Amino acid sequence: MTKTKLPMWLIASVVLSALIASYSCYKRYQVESENKATSLAVEFENVESLASAQGISMDRALIDLKAQGVNALVLSEGTVGELLARGQATLQSTSWQIPKGSKSEIEPMTTLTFTDVTQLPRAERGLRIRFQNLANRLKGRSANTLDLPPVSAMLVRTTPIGLDPQQVDVSKRNGMMIVARCANPPGVSEEGVKQTLHWVHDMGASVFLPEGDQVLGRRDAIKTTVETLKELSMYYATPEFAKIGGDVNVVEAAPENVIRLHSAQIAELDKLTFADAVDRFAKASRERNMRILLIRPFTLASQGPSSSLAFFIKRINEQIEKEGGAIGLPKPFHEPSLPRFFQILLGLAIAPSVWFCVATFVNNRTIRLAGAVLIALLGLACAVRIGLHAMAFLASISFPFLGFLVADELEMPTMPRWLQPLPAFLLICFFSLLGGICVAGLLNGLSFYVKADEFKGIKVQVFLPILAVGYLYMSRLGNIRKIMNSSINWSSVVLGLVILGMLGFMIARTGNDTGASASDGEVVFRGILDRVMFVRPRTKEFLIGHPLLIVGLGLLFFLKSSKSQDEVNESGEPDNRGQQLAGWAALAMMVGSMGQTDIVNTLCHLHVPIALSVVRIGLGALLGCIIGLAIWTIVLRLLPKAEA
Repeated sequence: MTKTKLPMWLIASVVLSALIASYSCYKRYQVESENKATSLAVEFENVESLASAQGISMDRALIDLKAQGVNALVLSEGTVGELLARGQATLQSTSWQIPKGSKSEIEPMTTLTFTDVTQLPRAERGLRIRFQNLANRLKGRSANTLDLPPVSAMLVRTTPIGLDPQQVDVSKRNGMMIVARCANPPGVSEEGVKQTLHWVHDMGASVFLPEGDQVLGRRDAIKTTVETLKELSMYYATPEFAKIGGDVNVVEAAPENVIRLHSAQIAELDKLTFADAVDRFAKASRERNMRILLIRPFTLASQGPSSSLAFFIKRINEQIEKEGGAIGLPKPFHEPSLPRFFQILLGLAIAPSVWFCVATFVNNRTIRLAGAVLIALLGLACAVRIGLHAMAFLASISFPFLGFLVADELEMPTMPRWLQPLPAFLLICFFSLLGGICVAGLLNGLSFYVKADEFKGIKVQVFLPILAVGYLYMSRLGNIRKIMNSSINWSSVVLGLVILGMLGFMIARTGNDTGASASDGEVVFRGILDRVMFVRPRTKEFLIGHPLLIVGLGLLFFLKSSKSQDEVNESGEPDNRGQQLAGWAALAMMVGSMGQTDIVNTLCHLHVPIALSVVRIGLGALLGCIIGLAIWTIVLRLLPKAEA
């Protein structure tokens, strides 16, 4: 593979892509800047339990929590079983003699008797919603009893009966936004879904949160759930990391109604320090655009349990405001104001750069021409979802590689050798950043902000450019055929296995939901970085990828400017040191390119605020530069002094 001169049309394509993609990202930044208010929510049952343990009223506890920023209460539907447990009702199985002609039959009958008659209308409404066609059997024999449909007592006990009116009154009295949590009872009908949502809305709920492992209406009535939420102008809270059946369907169908919610179970909080727990919630707001934080007690054992919860929330509030966020009522994101043809224009601007990278590996004129036509058609296909994702994927793998092609053209004979890798490194980083910005510019819309849609092919995007860079420099600095035909030695096998292991582990760790979790030491190290830096850069970028790339570039320029490859040893035979350096340079460039694919990958997380992603990339590049130049300076002293 020989060097390829960079044509002017390629430069024009890069500049045009940068301008269009940057404008698109700016419109996304505007949308994100307009929606920074985060709501702090707590569960009514938790507050009630802690307040009772501390010996204070619910109103007093809510006043204290509201002073620390709490502005929402999560209320769960009650059940008939809860009325029975509190002694507000009793369930009795009796028999009823029904006349039928000249004979009479005895039919089993279940009676619900209320000691608290204020709960009767609530229970009756819930039973009618649950049993629908059987509800005509539901009638009262007296002012405090209900004769129930012919269903088992267990089904009666588990029947949802709406929000507790007393909890609703307390919430409204303290100026709290009500988040209604409803389950998906077996057999619920479409009409039952409608009535359930209308009921909680009539009681004052403005946000719906699923309870259990399924959304209300899952599966066949999920459309009814979406339509009813829209009709009532209720927001849907989608819990982060939770695996809830039907959640994806609702988010995809109505992203304009979606608010993302973050919470942590008490078991999860138990594994964290107080500072880490505070940091977890603050970063969910700042780094992942979570607009509702559902906060549970950090500790259940305390001299003042309710006061401890208030102190925990106070620290979260302070951390959010310290990091530039705000506390307030949540709202959904909206679409950026971009022209409809904008993504097509960006796709066409990107197409020449993509073709140039592909053509680097193809010499056949016919295949090159066919590739150019296909890539141009993909640019036009950005009007539809599949074309948009295809072009975003091509941009994500092409621009980092293009950076290496451009940097390979640089000649800097006048610069000090220890500084020679820096301009090339910055140039490659610029192209990788441009690749990420092109992805963010193409995949710019409401569905991406709420994770109803995501960048596809994240693992291939990380892995493929590394292979391409390795092939590029092995071709230019050595003879691949000769290397492949040479005998295998143990050192090569071990080195190859180490590299494959590193790349495999990196691929396993790529993405949000991976099976490879961070070690305890890595978690501690990340925590330190989080505390001392504005935003934590990716570890494998500034500790591995960027430093290795700088060393590789340094070796590359060293080989260009020296005659070490042509030297002979004292016996008059060719010296292999130059070939060895070329092999190490190619290897360092290949492994070091993982930092560049990570730059693109950072911007492929489309639910993360784009300004934060750019700052994270900049900090990683800065730290990587410092570490890399320090290592290269040491390596340079160990290299043979070759004649320039």
